[in-house]
Amino acid sequence: MATVHVLTQYIWPDAAPTGLYAEQLAARIEQNGGKVTLVGGRGGYRELQRCRPVSEIMHLDHYRGSRGSLGQTFAEYASVTHAFRDYIKRFARRDDVVIVTSAPPNTVTLAKAIRRRGAHCLYWLQDYYPELVRGLREYPAPLRRTFRRFWDHHLAQWDRVVKIGANLGGPAHNSVVIRNWPTMSFDEPIAPPEPRTAIYSGNLGYGHDVELLVEACGKLRTAGYRVSMRSDGRGAWQLPAWLQPLPLENNPLKLRDDLLRHEVHLVAANPKITQALFPSKIWNSLAAGRRLVCTGFAGEMAVELETSKTAPFQRHLEQWTQLIQATQQSDQAGQIAPLEPLLA
Repeated sequence: MATVHVLTQYIWPDAAPTGLYAEQLAARIEQNGGKVTLVGGRGGYRELQRCRPVSEIMHLDHYRGSRGSLGQTFAEYASVTHAFRDYIKRFARRDDVVIVTSAPPNTVTLAKAIRRRGAHCLYWLQDYYPELVRGLREYPAPLRRTFRRFWDHHLAQWDRVVKIGANLGGPAHNSVVIRNWPTMSFDEPIAPPEPRTAIYSGNLGYGHDVELLVEACGKLRTAGYRVSMRSDGRGAWQLPAWLQPLPLENNPLKLRDDLLRHEVHLVAANPKITQALFPSKIWNSLAAGRRLVCTGFAGEMAVELETSKTAPFQRHLEQWTQLIQATQQSDQAGQIAPLEPLLA
């Protein structure tokens, strides 16, 4: 039986969002009778207590840098990508399917290494970095165009690029949109929340406009809401004293209760960066039936937000398994079966 390899930087016991999604995709593939290996590094991004996944897990050795140091972060990106390339060379076989996430971003260059092994290659585009780095520092448009050409050239070499939102950049000819999904289950009936309560729970990083988020929190507070802030990342350091965050909840049951207890869920974006990412945290909020207050959504990202509010997230994992099946059935020329049913 061919193996599906799912490669992403952080995996269990870490709880980076990309890792959680890779873990849940691997579980669904196995539920459908497939064979999966979940592959990642040994670095740490975020804690969340949970059982070991049922899938086979392989942790690769690599350099581990400090999350607060850009230099060390980039060095870790390079080291993880090198470890992935070595793994592909040793373990990918003809007709296997290798799914690689954009964590770390250097993995965009791995398509040729996978093809050389006779395997199929799918790229899971959670972040489009030519635009995301603008959150770190705005850089000149000519350099952005050059970076985009580099990235788009490498994205074009994958059998399919799976974008988590229609707003993400990258070439269109080999891409398909399969949105993320709630990482938690919310049993019916869902109890009503505490009135006039609001929460932000998640990362505040390069893709978020902190000032717009603080402004929205201020308006809620003026309207009589109690605002809870649970956050990590560089943006958390910029919050005012009245909005200083608590650590992120690492007990999944308590996190679920936290989300259900609050009436309003805040979601942050950056109006200057509309093609870089789409916040995965929105899906738990939609599944919990809580009201969203979204800041910084503009252009393509605002359109994607409205689409996501009515998207059939219960089907998104099955769309993934349909894509994998179509990939496995593709011919030697790499022609994957039409994907229109995925988008229906």
